[in-house]
Order: sequence, then structure tokens, then C-alpha cells
Amino acid sequence: MIIALCTLMIGVMLSLPEVTGSAAREALRIWGLDVVPSLFPYMVFCRLIASRLQRTGLPAMPAAIGLGTLGGSPSGAAVVSVYACMGTLTRRQVTMLAAWTGTISPMFLLSTANTWVQNARVCRLLLISHLAGAAAAMAVAGLITRGEQPATGHVQTPHSTPPSANPIAMSVESILNVGGCIVFFSVMAAGCCALLPWLHGAPGAVLHAALEVSGGLHALCSASLSPNVTAVAMAAASGFSSLSILTQNLLFLRPLGIHMPQLVAFGLLRAVVAAAVMQLLLLLLL
Repeated sequence: MIIALCTLMIGVMLSLPEVTGSAAREALRIWGLDVVPSLFPYMVFCRLIASRLQRTGLPAMPAAIGLGTLGGSPSGAAVVSVYACMGTLTRRQVTMLAAWTGTISPMFLLSTANTWVQNARVCRLLLISHLAGAAAAMAVAGLITRGEQPATGHVQTPHSTPPSANPIAMSVESILNVGGCIVFFSVMAAGCCALLPWLHGAPGAVLHAALEVSGGLHALCSASLSPNVTAVAMAAASGFSSLSILTQNLLFLRPLGIHMPQLVAFGLLRAVVAAAVMQLLLLLLL
């Protein structure tokens, strides 16, 4: 299935190079002009905090939640991996944190998204609904794993990072991975829209957001939707966090026993709750 899909996408790229090339250039523009300036310095500071907290003996669960929220994805999944390797998380806690790790950096929602929405209040509501969806997913994960036996011993992963690693170098690698995913999934979305003309406009923006959230949120802001519908759609898209982010998180979480169907299910739950909370907040406050 994967081979057939990749072959199809290569065929689209060869037959429609102007479409896929334009999508790649737009994705690079969004990454370079909107994502990197707001997200990269933020990631460096979050990693500096993480390296210090690992030496203080702070309990793993609140530290992983806090750092995962601040750093966004895939930094949150990397934090979970580090604490799991230290043997300080039970299997239930790993599952609960996996449900939380789809969160997007608050700086992205408050700064980058605001350059597209041009409404700081809506972006604050977006962050509130986003965190509400993550909290709901984590609570459900805790309920379905209640009574499981704690995991024992250390979990070895190929992605664990020593506390002394350079936070700037780590952040450069992470921001490059983000850029690569933005370009790859943006090209895939453009290829799907080229194959299926009915996906142009709002449906195409929704597909783009499901595949890659940064360019997808930008596409939703550019689609012909009312402001309230755009806000709710953005809440749902950021709650799901996109296949791009889920794939990045899976690299860190699979060695801990977490699989893609679980991450997708948690993402869908976050999307539903975030959209519902955003709709409620819009009705009450705007």
C-alpha cells in the first residue's frame, strides 16, 4: 500500500512539476518566514529548562507534561522518551503522556497563527481549546489503562539524548525535521488536490491540515470560511495535530510500546474536544 502510494505521488510530481514545486516553495516560505522565527528561539529556551530540570529530581510526570506543553511536538515525545529511559515512568503514565504529546507549541498558536488570523483573542481561545483537548485525551488514556501493571526496568530507545547535549544543536535538528515534514506533506496535499479536483478550496485545506498542520492552518485561514468556522476548524486541526506530527512523535514513542493507531485515536479525541470547546468559547465570549 505504501509503495503504491509513493509511486503514485512520484508520478504526480513528474507529471505536474509546477504544482508540486509551487507547493514546496510555499511550504518553505511558511517554514522560513513564519515558523522558524517564532518557534526556534522558543525551542532553545525550553531545552535549556529541560536540561536543568533533569538534575533537580523533579517528579517525572509533571515535568514531562510541562516541558511537553512548552516545547510542543515532537519535543514532548522526546521528553517522554528521556524520562522512560530513566525508569521513572510507568506504562500507564507513558500512555497518558502519549495522549498529551500531540500538542503544538503555545508560541506557534499565539505568534505564528496570529500572523495569519490577525486576531490575538481568537488565538488565545485557540490555545485554551487546544490544551482542553489534550487534557481530555490524557484523562481518557488514564481511564482505559487504569489497573494495568506498572512497567518495570529501563526502556531503551535509540533517540534518548544525554542531558549535556547542546540545546541549540538539538533545536536546529528539530526545526529542520519540522521543515522537512512541512514540505513533504504539503507536496502530498497538493498532489492529492491535483488528482481530485473537488478537493480545491475548503476541502483541500482540511486535507492539508490533516496531513501537515502548519501549512494546513495557513490554508484554512486562506479558505473562504467565516471567521467562526475558521476558528473551530483551526481548533480541530491543531487538536489532531496532523499525520506529520504524529509520525514524528511515533519515532520516540514506538520503542515505549505506543503505536500509530493509538496516536491517531488520541488525536481524533483531542480534535473533537478542542473544536467543541472553541465553539463554546466563541458563543460565550465573542
